[in-house]
Amino acid sequence: MNCNLFFEKDVAALKDALDETDARIKKLEEHMESEKKKLGDTNSETLHRLERNLDNLRKKRTLILSELE
Repeated sequence: MNCNLFFEKDVAALKDALDETDARIKKLEEHMESEKKKLGDTNSETLHRLERNLDNLRKKRTLILSELE
């Protein structure tokens, strides 16, 4: 197998990972908004956990994008 084929597979895998991460971010943002409406302005552990997970997904997205450059 030539190097170009490996590179194309890597790029395709990164693009798939980016799409999956974007979908997870969107779903988590929607879930977080729903929880905020339910809980109001309370300082809950659930919201902290959701924010932490969202932050981690955003970092992952940034890393994937840097690999695609």
